[in-house]
Amino acid sequence: MAFFESLKDKAINTFNEVVLNKEVGGDGLTKEQKFCQKFQLPEEERIIQESNVVIQYRSDYLEPSSKSKGPQRYRELEDDDFELNFQGKLYLTQHFLIFRDNQDPRDCSFTLQLSTIKKVERESASFDYNFVLSLTTVSRLHIKFYFSGGIRSDNERFAQCLSMTLKKNQTNIKKLKPFIQTCYSEYILSKNKVSNEDIEHAPPGGLGLKFKFPGNAKESKDKVKLKLWFDFFKENGRNLSLIKTPMFYKLIRVGLPNRLRGEIWELCCGSMYLRLDHQEEYTKLLTDNQGKKSFAIEEIEKDLNRSLPEYAAYQSSEGIESLRKVLTAFSWKNPEVGYCQAMNIVVAALLIYMSEEQAFWTLNVLCDRIVPGYYSKTMYGTLLDQRVFESLVETTMPVLWEHICKNDIQLSVVSLPWFLSLYLSSMPLVFAFRILDIFFMQGPKTLFQVALAILKINGEELLKTEDDGTFISIIKEYFLSLDTSAHPNSPQLKYRNITKFQDLLLVSFKEFSNIDEETIRSHRAKHRDTIYQNISTFVKRTEIRHLPKTPNIPQSTIDVLYDRFYSQVEASNITKGSGSSTIDFKSFVKFLSEVCDWVDDTDIDSIPDNHFLHRLFNHWDSENQHALSFADLLVGLNSLVEPDLMTAISNFYNLYDTKHNNKIDREGILQISEDLLYITKPWTEGRLLDEITRSAIEDEVAEAASKVQSEKGELLQSQIDSIKEKLVVQQNERYLQAASNFINRAFEYAQPVEEELLIKDLVIQDKEKRNKALDPSHPLYINVATFRMVILAEPSYELLFSREWMLELGRPLDAKVNPMRSMLDALLADGKKVANKVRMRSDSREEEERDDDFGVISIDEKEKNLLLDI
Repeated sequence: MAFFESLKDKAINTFNEVVLNKEVGGDGLTKEQKFCQKFQLPEEERIIQESNVVIQYRSDYLEPSSKSKGPQRYRELEDDDFELNFQGKLYLTQHFLIFRDNQDPRDCSFTLQLSTIKKVERESASFDYNFVLSLTTVSRLHIKFYFSGGIRSDNERFAQCLSMTLKKNQTNIKKLKPFIQTCYSEYILSKNKVSNEDIEHAPPGGLGLKFKFPGNAKESKDKVKLKLWFDFFKENGRNLSLIKTPMFYKLIRVGLPNRLRGEIWELCCGSMYLRLDHQEEYTKLLTDNQGKKSFAIEEIEKDLNRSLPEYAAYQSSEGIESLRKVLTAFSWKNPEVGYCQAMNIVVAALLIYMSEEQAFWTLNVLCDRIVPGYYSKTMYGTLLDQRVFESLVETTMPVLWEHICKNDIQLSVVSLPWFLSLYLSSMPLVFAFRILDIFFMQGPKTLFQVALAILKINGEELLKTEDDGTFISIIKEYFLSLDTSAHPNSPQLKYRNITKFQDLLLVSFKEFSNIDEETIRSHRAKHRDTIYQNISTFVKRTEIRHLPKTPNIPQSTIDVLYDRFYSQVEASNITKGSGSSTIDFKSFVKFLSEVCDWVDDTDIDSIPDNHFLHRLFNHWDSENQHALSFADLLVGLNSLVEPDLMTAISNFYNLYDTKHNNKIDREGILQISEDLLYITKPWTEGRLLDEITRSAIEDEVAEAASKVQSEKGELLQSQIDSIKEKLVVQQNERYLQAASNFINRAFEYAQPVEEELLIKDLVIQDKEKRNKALDPSHPLYINVATFRMVILAEPSYELLFSREWMLELGRPLDAKVNPMRSMLDALLADGKKVANKVRMRSDSREEEERDDDFGVISIDEKEKNLLLDI
């Protein structure tokens, strides 16, 4: 059951972020969410201050030969120490100082963790810039900020906010040193005396350190790449205080060195910041949940030996154990997601280059932000992007798309594994990791660009295919030949040396460079409703099929209840920003108010803890999680509308028998009486009519109609209203009297705690004894048998438990009709019952008239003789 209870899990919230376009922005994200995603920040970050600035920076380790590197702008600011000048936007959040160049973000951008800032100074203002700040980082970077334009007081306010934020952040500085010790960038600088940190041993890394990294390090020039990164770190900082320049992106495109790959991945996607903020959380998750079992863990165990089995580490217990720990920790941190298909392949790939903790946090960012919905029970993110991919193929390669449609080739069958496994299960690992390098740098658009390029390059061959099998075969052969020449017959050596993989990258990021985030967003928006509806239908069918049996609720009602329940789930998730598939108490009351007229949701916060609605909620909360799943709610409603009268009364009694000892004390009795008044309020106020009142109205209206008919008149609406008003008043008095009688009888037949007497022995008529029963100094209780007797002694309450509750619950389900509509109006609308009663009275009157008409009366001879004999 756990599998299906999580089908509507985090998907709802993530769907709001990725797919839905309802109320917040064009892509369902708030301004704060967009900002955090833009700069790969933790989602809690908020902008405190922002300003337009021109920046210059230099490093203490900058070599003279490299001072002229990089784009030159704003020459008027140049001096001997600062060469690089960029104009852009500066942002301050709770834990970060962020800069982004206005002209081209790739020219210069950085996200400095405030813990890495060692010193901030205010410098003398120039003629052009009235405010100048300079700061120094732990990586020996010196950055100057020239605040351009604006009011001087605004610039001073920015400086003041920066100072205050730095002070607040001082408690986090102690986290910095142990964290830096885990970064290989810091290690290679320390080893070469270009860092203040003293790191004696290489930090923990991926499984590749022991089982070797995929590919040939010599052929891929791994050492040369590492030296280029070493030079880059000296001049532009590293890890938490790194400045991204065009060289940063170029070094990623040519392929990352094996030993640095994991660190650059987590820096690009932002998981590095989560790892810094939540040190020891990964270890704590494993420790706290050691030995525990779950459905997710069972699924993980099934897939462990299917995870990149061609790699040596996953043929050993060490590799399998690392994979198990990361997947298990993720399932405990994200129980609503747990474990999903293809997650094992992705984590297995991450662990080759990352430590377990690095892989754990990268997986969280991957699932939550980069490709949300890919790794969920419904895979809605992948399904949506498959439809987007098909749409892009139709747009960019119409001839191929027409051929695919003509031959009924299922493109999604071919491309789904590419997206779901991030190409890791499709092409050789050495090339898949090169795709991942760019994927972590520029996001999910990489998946689309590469997929389109694959079809483009193989287009001529694919146009000859007529079935899925041949189509897939051509692509597989292409993947296996990625290391061969793309132009083997070219007379020029330069072109012969270009491999098919290099050609794939060229086509992907040159010819399909127009496939950007906005293009993907617009296509998602176009297809989101269809995909969401298909998934919703599937999830609904699946979950309803696996619900506990509820014989008292028909299938049609379950369908409606399901829709209403998840409308409350979505409303709650949008309000709270959560991804839960359960409802809290407030949503529970709102849900009941839609299906029960006796529930009032106007002032939920004022409902006391011992109220009937709280008792229902707590009683139905099977997992004691202060929230109800749909299964909880359905089982609870099933007991509420129990058709067997005795069982229905017992179910109600159990809500108050909190000690489960078949005893409800004085306070419980009084609370029951209050709750019965609350439940019967619609009948007391005349908003609903029970069966007794409905029958009385039918009888009196029929009687009045019959009388008017005999006088050849017409029954007026005013007469009907008068009858109704009179009987509604009587109903009101009847329910109030029922409440009074309940208290009197309950205490009359309540048993003293110290004595276990039979009900037949408790005939109390003496007024003094009755008052003694109300005395708090004499504890007493009623059991379920006594409670049944008291309820059944009152016709209104017997009717409530036997019929009215069920009728009132089911009546408004099909549509939200006006609950104030009178039952009388419905009766008069069809008129059948009233007409029958009028006809019966007319027939009765005719028979009375014929008693004097001896010509139409026949007498049986036996009856005649019998009478005469008497």
